[in-house]
Amino acid sequence: MEQANGYEKKLNSLEQALGSFKKAMTIDASEFGAIEADTIKSGQVQKFEVCVELFWKTTKQYLYDIHGVESISPKMAIKQLYRTQYTDARNYEMLIEMVNDRNRLSHVYNEDQFEEIYCRLPEYLKLVQAIVKNFRGSQNNGNG
Repeated sequence: MEQANGYEKKLNSLEQALGSFKKAMTIDASEFGAIEADTIKSGQVQKFEVCVELFWKTTKQYLYDIHGVESISPKMAIKQLYRTQYTDARNYEMLIEMVNDRNRLSHVYNEDQFEEIYCRLPEYLKLVQAIVKNFRGSQNNGNG
């Protein structure tokens, strides 16, 4: 358990951010006027971006502390997550797409693309929550 302390703070922060993201996603922006809806969606997307950042950094630390595996980028961390069998091929592809979507949102604003990505946020939330649960499960089973 000594090794686990390196990623424990990151994991706790990620869980808090996911909780905040989940709460934000309970707000139905379509119930508001255009300006308010845009503001709500922008806030939800910002919480998504924070979660993606925390997710890959937590994954990076987890893999290093538990498996001695180095990852220097979000996609490399996700690839290592797959190689260490913490996720399957379908979820691996979805995680890569999640990082790509985060990058698209962060670098170029395109309203159609924004809406397309926005529709995937609930799926990404569920996926990251499941992986965090697996991290906790392996930690509690003595594997980490």
